[in-house]
Amino acid sequence: MGVWTWPLVFVALMISALSLVWTMRIAKNQEVQSGSNDESVSKTVEENPTMLNPIFWFYGIAGLFMGLVMAYYILLYR
Repeated sequence: MGVWTWPLVFVALMISALSLVWTMRIAKNQEVQSGSNDESVSKTVEENPTMLNPIFWFYGIAGLFMGLVMAYYILLYR
């Protein structure tokens, strides 16, 4: 196992926990809704439907994390 395996696992667990909380909050909002019609979707989500997808957030944050690790090693061994 590499030296960065555990930090990447930590980031993945943190994002997974955040995604779970986010999903549970959305589920709770769905339960609270009264009536047969759905609430209107916010303008941000309507224009960017993938913005709130936790999988895309994971790829973005993991990519940023690995980019920082690569930049660190590039600058360290220059």
